Amino acid sequence: MIIVRCISIVLTLLRFSAVFSQQLWGYYVKDTLPYQQHIQYWEKRFADCTVICFTGITINSTACTIPHFTNEKMLFKKAKERGVSLIPHITFTSVKNGIAFLTQQQHWEKTIKKLAGAVHTNNWSGCHFDFEYLPPQYAHHYAEFLKQFRAIAPDIHLSAAIFPQLEFNPQHSAFHDCALLSAYLDAIVLMCYDYHNPKTKPGPVTSIHWTQKNIEYVLKFFKPQQVWLGIPAYGYIWRNDTYYSVITMKTLSRYLSLYSNYRHNSGTIALEYTQHTDQFIAYIPDVETHRQLYQLAYTYQLKGIALWRLGFE
Repeated sequence: MIIVRCISIVLTLLRFSAVFSQQLWGYYVKDTLPYQQHIQYWEKRFADCTVICFTGITINSTACTIPHFTNEKMLFKKAKERGVSLIPHITFTSVKNGIAFLTQQQHWEKTIKKLAGAVHTNNWSGCHFDFEYLPPQYAHHYAEFLKQFRAIAPDIHLSAAIFPQLEFNPQHSAFHDCALLSAYLDAIVLMCYDYHNPKTKPGPVTSIHWTQKNIEYVLKFFKPQQVWLGIPAYGYIWRNDTYYSVITMKTLSRYLSLYSNYRHNSGTIALEYTQHTDQFIAYIPDVETHRQLYQLAYTYQLKGIALWRLGFE
């Protein structure tokens, strides 16, 4: 009886593993890490990265611009050889231009066909839209644009970066209306970072409990396997309660060796120190923060982790 019970448990775990396969999506900023100068880094990253989402494509008020990605040619070649999917990151050149584009539908078809053509020509794995900071009243325009994209290029995998919907600036998050967007997106990256940022008072860039609440919210509109959990590899430092600079996980160890620190209840590392008469405070994710965020993604059976950004970790 004990043997039968053990076999049953093992089979259950195997079935769960088959259903849930956590993956890594890495955001890559154009021209920052050319393969030829960072071979060791990329060979290590290729071992666990399943998607590289690369910046560079922009949309202005009437059309999109697709650069040549000269510095990325070898990186893209090596990524494809390792079976890593390449997905272009597409953003507006400004909020003003974003509003103009979304309210002028006569420009949509040309832009959609240009993007779809680039995806097909380069064997990319879809389009990822990162439209941020537009006012909430343009949420319907965003959904209509995606609807038209679906109609013109139904074979293109569409994903989007989504701001946290709870305990986040509603003037920013409401543009990403999950109820509207869920009908047209294959996947989302839930950006659980910038909880506190250069425009807020000092505080953690992310929080385990806050992240959990936002995961539970988006799962009302998207299936778990449509959701990538966006996590930060950076934090912010404030001087006298005013934003001062970014600290990456890559440079965190230097700060830890110099200044007093402790584990904040958000799950991040807090640093506090004084220089001359200035008071500094910072909150930065570390390996333990990431472990807890990975655990959340595992618990909710999400598609995987999306890291902003490659090179910061």
